[in-house]
Amino acid sequence: MDKILKQLNLFLNHIRENKRSRFSIENAEKFVIEKIGGHSSYSQAGGYHCFYSAVKSLEQDGVISPVKSSGFNGINPALHTRWKLVDECRQLWDVSFIMQLSDRLDMSGYLKNPKWHTPKEKQYILSIYEFLKSADKREYASCEERCLELFGNEKFLQTGDKKVISRLNLTYDQLKMIKYGQMFTYWIRKRGNTRKVIILENHSTFFSIKRWVESGGSVFGMEPDLIIFGDGKHIIKSLSFLNEIAPAKKCVIEYFGDIDPEGFVIYNSLKKKYSDLNISMFLPAYRFLLETGKSFDMGKSQQNMNPKVLEEVTSEFMRFSPEYANKIRDLWYSGKRIPQEFLTYEALKHLSDNE
Repeated sequence: MDKILKQLNLFLNHIRENKRSRFSIENAEKFVIEKIGGHSSYSQAGGYHCFYSAVKSLEQDGVISPVKSSGFNGINPALHTRWKLVDECRQLWDVSFIMQLSDRLDMSGYLKNPKWHTPKEKQYILSIYEFLKSADKREYASCEERCLELFGNEKFLQTGDKKVISRLNLTYDQLKMIKYGQMFTYWIRKRGNTRKVIILENHSTFFSIKRWVESGGSVFGMEPDLIIFGDGKHIIKSLSFLNEIAPAKKCVIEYFGDIDPEGFVIYNSLKKKYSDLNISMFLPAYRFLLETGKSFDMGKSQQNMNPKVLEEVTSEFMRFSPEYANKIRDLWYSGKRIPQEFLTYEALKHLSDNE
């Protein structure tokens, strides 16, 4: 959308330079198409859908507004055929009003950016200001609950209007709201003493290891306090929920997934997003997969073959064994994968019998 938004802003500057305040959406789109390099380049940049998003973004920022009496352009999603520049006729906020709110809010951005002076934004700010007056007496709420209270929209943080929070340099703590992580499926040995955690990419392996641990077994010498079903990439968002059931920063977290590019991307993403947590690959489990001597073609599955991910994963294996790091590279470049489902309940029992 950025390319289209840039050209659309150029069009609006052109309107201002010609001392006009109104324009047709058709002319705006024609201008963008021409400046971006024709219809082919326009399509590559996202086409009409991105143009629509750019227009709505400028509307939300209070830069333009539709002429309500005009019709629609007949395209889905529809836009009004006529628009006007809002900043040409905006009634700016009094400096005294801005200073009045500065005892609780950082209004410096609004002093520098008059284009933010919209009636809607003013109402949001006043609502926040009133809340902050008694925030020390309020209990924490979910983001959705607080947004419904302040803005009349529980999904406020999913809209362009959420910029008002960053413009005021507000934190979630100041608004006494918490962004709860999505719950994941898990098994826990005993609440209050969770330190050793295993995250598993796939459902069946989760149940096999859960069943084995419940029967009193250990997993490659580890007796986990908590086993998490990561559900593929979903764990990248949902791991924040760990704080609800365990002291996350005190946990040793072992990740075990498929030996394939996608599985490694999930692990790599977790490491980066939760860099404050002690997360590493469950290397003995990966060694077990490599020692099966079995692998399968990736086939037509869409795997993210990011060479940086391979480099980071193999460097972790190198600390364990150069031999296994080389096997990982060989599988990667030959388009082979090993599913973690080889580690079954029966396999865990067999490993235990041979210890």
